[in-house]
Amino acid sequence: MRSVDRNSDDLIRRHMRVRDGKEILSIIDPIKDKILEARLSGRNEEFGKPALDDIGLKMAEDKLASALLGGSSVLIVCRANPDHVLAVSTLIRGLNLIVKGLQTTRDVVQTSRGALGDDVRRFNLKYFCCRSIAEDPKVDLGLDRELESKPDLIILLDPVCELIPRIKRNQVTADIVTLVTHRGDMPNDVVRVGPRQDKAIVTATKEYTVTAIAHELVLRCRNRLIELLSEHARTQALTAQLKTAGLEVNETFVALSYLCDDMPMAPHVRGIVGCGVDRISRGWTLQPRTSHSRGILCYGLRHLLVESEANYPFTTQQLQMRLIPLFSSVCYSASPETLVECLLADKTKLAQEKASKASFLKAKTYFPSLKHLASLIGANPRINGLSAQDVELLTEYEEREFDNDARLFPIYAERCYAETGKTQLVRSQIDNGLVRCFLRSDYVNVNDVLRDIGFRLGERSAFRFWADAFSGDFLLGANEFSDFKMELDCYLKNCTPNAAFLGAAIIDGPLASSQRVTALAQWLEKQAWGRLFPEPIFEQEFVVRSSSVVMDAHQRFLVDDYCNGNDQCGGAFEMLWRNCAPSHLGRLSAGQIVSVRYRLRTTRDASFSEVYGDVIELEILELGELN
Repeated sequence: MRSVDRNSDDLIRRHMRVRDGKEILSIIDPIKDKILEARLSGRNEEFGKPALDDIGLKMAEDKLASALLGGSSVLIVCRANPDHVLAVSTLIRGLNLIVKGLQTTRDVVQTSRGALGDDVRRFNLKYFCCRSIAEDPKVDLGLDRELESKPDLIILLDPVCELIPRIKRNQVTADIVTLVTHRGDMPNDVVRVGPRQDKAIVTATKEYTVTAIAHELVLRCRNRLIELLSEHARTQALTAQLKTAGLEVNETFVALSYLCDDMPMAPHVRGIVGCGVDRISRGWTLQPRTSHSRGILCYGLRHLLVESEANYPFTTQQLQMRLIPLFSSVCYSASPETLVECLLADKTKLAQEKASKASFLKAKTYFPSLKHLASLIGANPRINGLSAQDVELLTEYEEREFDNDARLFPIYAERCYAETGKTQLVRSQIDNGLVRCFLRSDYVNVNDVLRDIGFRLGERSAFRFWADAFSGDFLLGANEFSDFKMELDCYLKNCTPNAAFLGAAIIDGPLASSQRVTALAQWLEKQAWGRLFPEPIFEQEFVVRSSSVVMDAHQRFLVDDYCNGNDQCGGAFEMLWRNCAPSHLGRLSAGQIVSVRYRLRTTRDASFSEVYGDVIELEILELGELN
């Protein structure tokens, strides 16, 4: 009888949890709908699912599939850029998984009826990363040595102006495939894989990263191989192996590339980023060997997360603030191979060594921590309610001279940008009639700007650069500096008014006490926030009940809702006001009426979670009692 009663009690408790869960969903679902509608109904609606140029993509997949089956040699040429590092890792891992799928069936390898093993095993895949700043690409012999090996297929990742002519000057007979994110033209004898060219360029916004295009090419190559093997004696076994090759592991790299390149969170981008971040979090909860073997979270990325001090559960904001700066710093230190080797490592010891080396390179490189990303995810929204005059100011940039150690360029430019909020162009005269400059901006993609300007200056220019989405270091002739400034002026005037909107904050109004719950806070935490899709900020008035100073710089205080002169008691809500310098405004007093803009956060513990408000702005409306 006791067991029956115990079971009955368990059923009652389970029923109560289900009922309470449904009630909570009915309360917070309208808030979710309102938040999403406010972001999807604006400028974001103009972004549909973009399409690649199908003609170029089909030609590229044919050449790559033929190279795989024929055991050819393929060379990937990239730049020291976070997006390019992820693209190289995507191509190498994806193609190696396909090769493995063509070799693992024993009867296909050993039977005399059309064996694939010998040709596929001869397939050779290498990559070369161009050094744009450290060495002059016109005299650097590294690429020339790679071209001497006579590769059968060359894949160029978003090439700069002089790269294709230089390859042709080496009398290379290989087929050339370019993966580009812009709609510019390529030579007729070069296969172009990129966005369709039938759409006019009206903004600087691009739809794909190089990594996303590389992943699409690998998927199309697999499908093409399935077609080519349809007449093979073991077509059923080969098809099954190719379809289960595990290429989905590269979706995480695509998601990270969108964060690296600061892509606007259009619907298709949000979906990919959200799935990628969720995959990282799921892999983190598994044993390292299990998550690596299942293709959920590779050893290298796991150890890079440890070195970047990112904390579980992972969010888009956390990856942008911690992991992405590690990628940029290592690439700026001219050691992108460290990241590639780490991401492709199949042994946890090797991955740990490469991740530790990447952390060491970041520590000794004079490169900003990219804390400015907080403004893009809305931690401290700089742009809100822009007037036409304000937008015009964003088209300007400040030019500064810097005669100190050139290694301090990035730090100096970042400090100037933090002080003014304007695009910074820092320059310094060096030997041989060259000028070294550093460009820093949040309003345009600096990598795209410098690449496009390089094409306009032409092949004969001394212009060469390193860049990521936010900053770029480049060299050019002193006599070309005025031409560069004219091109930069033109680019900013055409692109910035549209891009400036991407930093605007959206105020999502008040939350009732019944809506400030863990379920809503955790839902907000899991969403993919970024440009065009800022994290929600709630605004309402409260009455302060009590306050305390934390670590001499922050204030923690309890509030009640306040509406129409009434103190709506319903359970105190805790808020945290970071870095508020209490000595300036004084400690908040009981009875004060305050208007607060805040974000809903949750803290996790082994046994419970607590919801609190993370204060963005606070204004005291009425004074209360003195402390």
